Amino acid sequence: MLGCVIHGQGDLRVAELPVPEPGPGQALVAVRYGGVCGSDLHYWRHGGVGDFRLREPMVLGHEVVGTVVGYGAGASGPAPGAAVAVHPATPCGVCPECSGGRRNVCRDTRYLGSAARFPHVQGGFAAQVVVPCEQLRALPEGLELQRAALAEPLSVALHAVRRAGEVAGRHVLVTGAGPIGCLVVSAAKAAGAVRVTVTDLLPEALEYARIAGAGTVVRADDPDDSGWPEEVDVAIEA
Repeated sequence: MLGCVIHGQGDLRVAELPVPEPGPGQALVAVRYGGVCGSDLHYWRHGGVGDFRLREPMVLGHEVVGTVVGYGAGASGPAPGAAVAVHPATPCGVCPECSGGRRNVCRDTRYLGSAARFPHVQGGFAAQVVVPCEQLRALPEGLELQRAALAEPLSVALHAVRRAGEVAGRHVLVTGAGPIGCLVVSAAKAAGAVRVTVTDLLPEALEYARIAGAGTVVRADDPDDSGWPEEVDVAIEA
């Protein structure tokens, strides 16, 4: 099978890889689409993300969707052929955060397509990927898989809006109009925000924010921009 493998700064290759076999508790997924995260771009452009440097070839990608191929021993989940999104994080299950029910902030999580540990955790930009079966998320019938590839970053936006409290009927300020910021705009509007203002430095990004549903966009480097609000009810930094 083919996969997208990063070897170092600027060295990205499509390579032949062995077909993985699911082990006990694991699922095999045929990947159909994957979203390119900022971290993927950092590995390509800079050879790492912050302190996490590439030390061996690594399959990129963690925002992936596809269909279930099968399961290893003792594993179960959506039926073979079912459309699924893949949760990219595998919590350790034993740290204080995991034991306290906060697996999302596990201090020893394994993340698809990450050089945070060595050997690196291989990612999902390949024809097939093996993941723990509990990390499969069944997708609604009729949802296009290409759209579903936004499930992982959308979950970040939904979490941010929920953490912000009640936004229905309120004015929300979103600082940053990158992919997460634009998804926050859509999530806030879906949650009932009556007005969403977005700030960013890039005119192109602000145009995408308008498409996502922002009523007002503001150049963050222009203190005289007429769109600056006097006050807002909720502010989310993206």
